[in-house]
Amino acid sequence: MKLVFFVKEDCSACTNAKEKIGFFLKKWEMTDTVEIEEFNCSTEDGLVEAAMEGVGEIPTIILRDGDNEIGRWEKKAPVSDELIGLLGVEA
Repeated sequence: MKLVFFVKEDCSACTNAKEKIGFFLKKWEMTDTVEIEEFNCSTEDGLVEAAMEGVGEIPTIILRDGDNEIGRWEKKAPVSDELIGLLGVEA
């Protein structure tokens, strides 16, 4: 699985979302099994990737299983119960 972050520089909500998800991945011992990819939407390349993914809000976090999008959160990090369920982790 892969989490794709669309963020901007100097975005406190982006920083908070990344820290929250990082905390839970570590707690659930999934840091080695969930790939993280980040696009900075303050750059041209980041904006192109965001446009290709239909991203309109920052931060946006997309959870992918292969080529399939199985979760998307805009303007905030996912609630831990929702994320844990999508990742298939038993609480």
